[in-house]
Amino acid sequence: MAKEKKRKEREEKPEAPKEEEYNLAKEMKKTLTPILMGVVAGILSFLATGEFRQRDAFGIIILVFLIYVQKFILPKMGIELEGKDWAGIAFLTFSSWYISWTIMLNL
Repeated sequence: MAKEKKRKEREEKPEAPKEEEYNLAKEMKKTLTPILMGVVAGILSFLATGEFRQRDAFGIIILVFLIYVQKFILPKMGIELEGKDWAGIAFLTFSSWYISWTIMLNL
């Protein structure tokens, strides 16, 4: 009897309305695009600076430019961005740029 009562209560509970559907493909694009752009920035930074330590600032300029380019690329991919998304995008791009550039400098 108690089981039936609990089952009826569960059936009677209205489900919370879904605000937005979670789209895994868009979230993967939002995550992988900054990572790939960071790797590209790392490669370009390595090619632009080469062995000259005086031009390291140019590598950072390349990074900032590719973070800015994503402002135009991501909406064309159908991804709506909010203000808080840019912190994550900048961090992912910076991290992958730093890792790829450091690996290439140590080869």
